[in-house]
Amino acid sequence: MSHEHGRIWLITGSSSGLGLQLALTASSHGDTVIALTRDPNKLASSLANAHPHIIPYQLDPTTASASDLTTLLDTITTTYGPIDILVNNAGYILTSTIEEATDEEITAQFSVNLFSQIRLVRAVTPSMRARRAGTIASLGSIGAWTGYPATGLYCASKAAVAIYTETLKAELKEFGIDVVCIEPGYFRTGFLAEAHSVKAIGREQGEEKGNGEEVVDSAATREMREALRAYSGRQPGDPGKGARVMYEALTKTGRFKELKEKGEALPARLAVGRDAIGFIGESLEREREMLERWGGVIGGTDCDDVN
Repeated sequence: MSHEHGRIWLITGSSSGLGLQLALTASSHGDTVIALTRDPNKLASSLANAHPHIIPYQLDPTTASASDLTTLLDTITTTYGPIDILVNNAGYILTSTIEEATDEEITAQFSVNLFSQIRLVRAVTPSMRARRAGTIASLGSIGAWTGYPATGLYCASKAAVAIYTETLKAELKEFGIDVVCIEPGYFRTGFLAEAHSVKAIGREQGEEKGNGEEVVDSAATREMREALRAYSGRQPGDPGKGARVMYEALTKTGRFKELKEKGEALPARLAVGRDAIGFIGESLEREREMLERWGGVIGGTDCDDVN
């Protein structure tokens, strides 16, 4: 902790879901949370009571220029102090097959889920490097481990988040900056609700026409769409409990205090949620089986002079 009155957090996507719960958890410990949101009114309506330690700032990181981010961070640093913990949480799910999404929809999905994270990292990292201190958390997803029908573009964006975060961790290790990709399972937030998820334009147009020509799904795709709708509001994860795990991990307190005691870094990828353990375990097992079955064939590709 680098400040007399607590840590300074910068959290995107803090108006709802895990971002909001993490902001509440951090502020309850006396930390100051700079809550970046595109709609401060939405954040205000999400907070039942006044929370003086949660400071809303209006910003759309997908459209903000480097100059906008620099100006914002200068203002924050001057007023509250340098950022201790950056949490890149903003994101949404585009429900679309790979075929039906438009170029604009694909670009928007990656702009919010991936590119906006990197923009903020570029803006915050120089200060952390100069101080040789800080923590950066990228919000990934269990979807990064397997591509699912109707959500493949979302899964692809989150897979990219995991890989850039692993790279960032290696690049910043010697500067004392800890980096982690947090990969939540399904938590009971509004993330899957109709109001939050985005449906491809091509599908909406096809459904309106009712001719079935523009919308052709495989059985697996139909099943996934139906499962997502049915799962909304029934996810197993408690957002408050998930936020507490995230808080303790990022501050190396509570159940994660041994990391600080032993001088250890956070893992490159940290799953959160009991269901995440199962999803990731299945993915690892699938890849292990592939390597065991085909290792003798796929490994026989070295040049003849390689021992």
